[in-house]
Amino acid sequence: MEFTDEKLRDMMELLPGNCVAYLVREQDMQFLAAVRTLEPVGGLEEGNFRSFAEQGPLAGVMPGDRARVEKALADCSLPTHRQSECICRVADKQGETHWVRMLIRHAGVMQDMPVVVVSFADASEQMDAQLELLEEMDTLVFVCDAETEELLYANRAAVQSSLTKGDYAGKTCHGYMFGHCDVCADCQLKSLKVGSRQELVRHVKENDSYLNIEKKGISWYGRLACAHFITDVTAKKQNEKLLAAERESSARAAFVTNVSHDMRTPLNGILGFTDMAIHSPGEQKKSEYLAKIQSTGKFMLSLINDTLDFSKISDGKLELEPEDTDVKEMLESVLTPIRSNAELNGVQFRLELEDMGFEHVFLDGLKMQKIILNLLSNAVKFTPKDGTVTLSIEGPREFGDGNNCHIVVSDTGIGMEPEFLPKIFTPFSQERNAKTKKIKGTGLGMAIVKQLVTLMSGRIEVQSEPGKGTRFDIWMTWQEGAAAGIPADRNHAGQDFSAALQGHTVLVCDDDDLNREIAGTLLEHQGMKVLYASDGSEAVSVFSDSEIGSIHIILMDVHMPIMDGYEVTKAIRDMSRVDAKFVPIFALSGDGEEKDIELSMEAGMNGHLLKPIEPSLFYGELARALQEAG
Repeated sequence: MEFTDEKLRDMMELLPGNCVAYLVREQDMQFLAAVRTLEPVGGLEEGNFRSFAEQGPLAGVMPGDRARVEKALADCSLPTHRQSECICRVADKQGETHWVRMLIRHAGVMQDMPVVVVSFADASEQMDAQLELLEEMDTLVFVCDAETEELLYANRAAVQSSLTKGDYAGKTCHGYMFGHCDVCADCQLKSLKVGSRQELVRHVKENDSYLNIEKKGISWYGRLACAHFITDVTAKKQNEKLLAAERESSARAAFVTNVSHDMRTPLNGILGFTDMAIHSPGEQKKSEYLAKIQSTGKFMLSLINDTLDFSKISDGKLELEPEDTDVKEMLESVLTPIRSNAELNGVQFRLELEDMGFEHVFLDGLKMQKIILNLLSNAVKFTPKDGTVTLSIEGPREFGDGNNCHIVVSDTGIGMEPEFLPKIFTPFSQERNAKTKKIKGTGLGMAIVKQLVTLMSGRIEVQSEPGKGTRFDIWMTWQEGAAAGIPADRNHAGQDFSAALQGHTVLVCDDDDLNREIAGTLLEHQGMKVLYASDGSEAVSVFSDSEIGSIHIILMDVHMPIMDGYEVTKAIRDMSRVDAKFVPIFALSGDGEEKDIELSMEAGMNGHLLKPIEPSLFYGELARALQEAG
């Protein structure tokens, strides 16, 4: 609307009291007209309102509030912004401050400049009512300066909850409310702006309570401040923890039940076939039973290993250990046993690497082998005679989500029912039907594959159709590696170590008679001389009483009476004789966690071998240690 003086007078007559029109001249506000005062505003008497208004809308406004008023006026200078509202403090002639509510409207244009109309109203009662409302709240409310942490206000509930319960004036929010000498660890005051909100739940360890703290950036009497609203949510959190504990307990119970069931089955076979072998009169039958005991024992070991792997992954204790890896060597270690199994089962195995350009990559090769081996083993296991199992790898190329490698394991096997597919990656899930009831499995392999793929930031999908086969697709990122630094293969499968081991003397330290006999028999088969110690103290005595250089290697059980394996190793290493510093010492233990291996190495051992003993790996590590020791 284009204003003239006459139109302006007409408009002002229609407005309620305490209204003032201003012409906006860049940074200047020119007084145009005012409507008579209907009620006192800002401590002004009726006759003083016009002289107050003529000074401009910022007259008497406290410095800390001026920025908000200036912004509201600037906004309403634009025809697209019709109305703004703000509450500010105005000082009267005696220096007392009063809360004033300003409603600012864009009215039109005069002389090509915007006209704004400001209506003034007293807001003291409104602000007093708000403070009274805060005082009556059970929620703890306090306001502090965002820069200095100085406490500006605390309601009755906050004062009663504070440590001192006295006057908060001059105190810091962290000191008065929480008894902290320094700012709270989760303090976010510096990032707050007017109007912004933050929320957190804080655990108070001293009394095991939980506080829900909601923060809001506000202007408090012209100061940038943070309003805190605190409620005690301890009961809610305790209920959540109780429910979580119940869920965890149920999950652990189910886990133990499943593991117990799956371990009893092969253990029943081992004990049964052992009894049959003992009482069998014929050598051929004994050999058959022993072969079945060996096969069932390997399955039980596989179950234990899968259970430990799954437990470590679930607890977040399994970490990636990437290293420079030769892709062909990594695959060959997996494909050798797979080809053998496929041939025994009459299954054709196909390898499709025409579209693979990877040579050396930087990744956790052992975990990658675990993924591929699990998928291929399952594919061979569930594919009937004359069927086909295929492994294909593509890349490097862009497959979406930043992935550059695509791995496919497919088979023409028995497939899976649609109802089972959603459970394929669930621990201990196994499809039971006439075709699968005779096929052994732990029910953990696919769960481990899924979690390892996720750990390596990859993605896995499965498609399957009964009678037609199954296909697994994996997408992940293989980073380019260097050709150097690839660790040597230590599987030692099929190698003959008798020449390297024959004639050497081994000290076997173990408090279990059966374990000593097994280790000793395996070593004697390689032409080695074996000495024995049944506890830690005896182990120290046997070595100290031996001729210097006569004991070439020591196998050390970790858990032994009198002195454990770590103590024995340290005692030997501390001896003054020359060979004590250099004789190879290997832990031979059932403990295979990362921390167990670290303890062995810290004690001064050369390596950590696991029970049950895998002969080729066992002999290979001993031969390597003897060669390195000269």
